[in-house]
Amino acid sequence: MRAREDLEPSLLGRRVLIAGGLGFLGLNLVGPLLDRGADVRILTRSLEATTLRWLDEIRAGRPVEVIEGAIGAAESHPSWFEGVAVVFQLAGESGAVRSVREARRDLEINVAGYLALLESLRDLATPPRVVLASSRLVYGASGDERVSEESPLRPTSLYGVHKLTVEHYHRLYWMHYGVPFCALRITNPYGPYQVPGRRHHGILNRFAISALGGEAIPLFGGGAQLRDYVHVADVARALVLAATDPRASAEVFNVGAGRSVSIREAAEKIVTFAGAGSVVEVDWPSGALSVETGDFRCDTSRIAARLGWRAEIDLDAGLVATVEKYRRLLE
Repeated sequence: MRAREDLEPSLLGRRVLIAGGLGFLGLNLVGPLLDRGADVRILTRSLEATTLRWLDEIRAGRPVEVIEGAIGAAESHPSWFEGVAVVFQLAGESGAVRSVREARRDLEINVAGYLALLESLRDLATPPRVVLASSRLVYGASGDERVSEESPLRPTSLYGVHKLTVEHYHRLYWMHYGVPFCALRITNPYGPYQVPGRRHHGILNRFAISALGGEAIPLFGGGAQLRDYVHVADVARALVLAATDPRASAEVFNVGAGRSVSIREAAEKIVTFAGAGSVVEVDWPSGALSVETGDFRCDTSRIAARLGWRAEIDLDAGLVATVEKYRRLLE
């Protein structure tokens, strides 16, 4: 087992770029990077008052550079990457159902945009390492098997297909141009700093916000499907390790809690912790059942063995903290 100090590597004086830095994962990564001495630069497609206010809370007076722009324009803005040692690629659109309904848009943002980023990095004298936030949805329906990185890749949505495509892009740009990378296939992250109204990702965050508002939480088909829910603080630790540990280079890792509960059980816990809201069974909406993956059980043994990473935050403790944080953030 690696020493605890090795699990919290220093980024002192190193410039990092978070593409999608005002999104859910990005905002939760800013604090850990600043704590490790990084010079943080954020690239974001839009500047929202809510996310900028949350960023001010997170940075606590520490400097963070914010650039408005999309990764699809990366080739026209080489200055974005000046002095950058690590790029955290968290930008893009989420949503399995929406990816099927808006196929061209998903392709343009989640594939063409990533390709533009790689093209902008390939000719740099020292390309930065790119840490890619991929998804469990590259696996598709996995049945009762615990899913490892060697499991079959059969996505049920264009979102999953596009994530897998980008993983292959990174592998090829590493082979041909020496652009280092690490891809993390993240399960179902939850935690603070997801903007209300964003309905295509972060299911437990949506549940917490709905419950606090006294609303009913809809469970498609009853919510018996198993999911692996991992707290975003644990995900942030994995992202930092992927950026700094030499053993992460050109690797693909699952990032999950390694234990699964049903959507219904998680929703009922949230209602209890919030002291408000309710759970209601509803029919599957149009398009949702066709991309449903069924139960998902995640094998995280590879990242544990290679990098010493394991999820540390218990689901109950994480949900209590998440509910209380949203209670304050949404006042």
